[in-house]
Amino acid sequence: MKFIRLMLAEAGLREWRLVGSIAGAGGAMALMMTIVNSVADLKSDSTIDWWQFWLFALSAVAIVSFEQYAANLTTELSERMLERTRLRIADLVRTSELDGLEQVGAVRIYDTIARETTIVSQSAALIIYSLTSGVALVLAIAYIAWLSLLVFAVIGVLLAAWVYFYTFSQRDSRHALIAADTAQGRFFELMSHLLYGFKEVKLHKGRGDDLEKVHLAEASREAERTQVIAGRRLNNGMVPSLAIFYVILGSAVFILPPHLEDARLSMKVVYMVIFLFTTVQTVSRTLPVLAKTNLALDNLDHLEKNLLKAAKDRPSTVAPPAGFSSILLDGVVYQHRAPDGSVAFTLGPCDLSIAPGETIFFVGGNGSGKSTLMRVLSGLYPLAAGAMLWDGDLVDEQSVDRYRNLFSAVYADFHLFDRLYGMEDVDPERVRALLQDVGLADKVGYVDGRFSTVALSTGQRKRLAFVVALIEDRPVYLLDELSADQDPGFRRRYYEEFLPSLKARGKTLIVVSHDDRYFGLADRVITMEHGRFERAAVAQ
Repeated sequence: MKFIRLMLAEAGLREWRLVGSIAGAGGAMALMMTIVNSVADLKSDSTIDWWQFWLFALSAVAIVSFEQYAANLTTELSERMLERTRLRIADLVRTSELDGLEQVGAVRIYDTIARETTIVSQSAALIIYSLTSGVALVLAIAYIAWLSLLVFAVIGVLLAAWVYFYTFSQRDSRHALIAADTAQGRFFELMSHLLYGFKEVKLHKGRGDDLEKVHLAEASREAERTQVIAGRRLNNGMVPSLAIFYVILGSAVFILPPHLEDARLSMKVVYMVIFLFTTVQTVSRTLPVLAKTNLALDNLDHLEKNLLKAAKDRPSTVAPPAGFSSILLDGVVYQHRAPDGSVAFTLGPCDLSIAPGETIFFVGGNGSGKSTLMRVLSGLYPLAAGAMLWDGDLVDEQSVDRYRNLFSAVYADFHLFDRLYGMEDVDPERVRALLQDVGLADKVGYVDGRFSTVALSTGQRKRLAFVVALIEDRPVYLLDELSADQDPGFRRRYYEEFLPSLKARGKTLIVVSHDDRYFGLADRVITMEHGRFERAAVAQ
């Protein structure tokens, strides 16, 4: 089983401690049962065999101690394994290409990490308890063989029948579990629409009713249906095991005694069958948990493999460049693909030359490709054709990380971090001065290296993202419709004060804008339509 293999691999030098504690607990269980049988074999009197009493007590202490150690060690090992898995996934996300990450989907990554790691974490100790019962089961069967080969043969046949019926009933359980997992994932995806689109849902009753009462309800019913099917297929293995052990118990009580040497042996067999029944119940009830745990591990592994396809090996240390002499797009083409692999949108071919200190405005309607161009220009999207040159050198997998460090960006779908991650020795007074300059000093504070809040209006969030870009202070600024959602006063200051100030410092400004009254601030205005440059003009 995958979980058991991973635990043994994770144990490393402590592998024998884990195996020994499991074997010790199982052996102590079997020893306790033999002691009970030995006591039952004595003549009934009022005396106590203290030797057997203390051996029984020692067995009980051994069971508790070994099981506790094995469970605690397994918990430690499983959590360490999950920690490494989470960090590997985080590293793969960080090194992924943007288009590959978008194909995997943020909701799927969140859902897989949260759900599957929880399943593994909660199941670890329970599986170990089942393994100790499994060891006790094997030793008990060996003890029965020592007592009577006839009883061993009968029990062996019936146990083989149980294994066959259980395996037969479980052969489709994995497919059922996968179907249930997929249905639950679809429900969570729709639930994310309800949560993240809450404002829009509140404004549109029809949208809310359709989302909740049609799509969410259907996804919930499908999740319920598939979970019931999976549960039934897992539970179907329990009924044969119970039925077969009632047959074993009935055989031990009614059928086998006439064929055994004496009544005491019959009583011992009955005791051992009852012990077998309890251990097999423990094992069989844990098998569905183990199946779900193995599926959870497979899902985490599948997520890592998908992210690995989107990830690229990069240098561990990237020195930020001081500047550039030219950036050239030569016949650049990027294709955005739908989940089925078809081309949903094509940018290009695009030819563009950017000089240091230049201000370029990109204009055009929604869907014309401006925001996609910002991602391509900053090295976030891989090219389908053409080439991008930086100071005459090709931007490739070896140089793209350093190339990206040319840019400070506020994208249209920017993310606002709560602190200045990766920026050390930032002067708090400078941060507060910038907050004051963009009109956020009364809304946002900067204390202990973090912003007091990022729960702001859309326009205020853009201003705070602009502050972060100013603190980064890189050679090229990519500003995608930063002036949108701003009040007239800040919009005027943005165009008439902030942009000219940056230009005066030699910064290159790539600005997406719809404010035609300010186009005169640009050195060039490039209009985009359907993913292409329709025309370029020198601003007057």
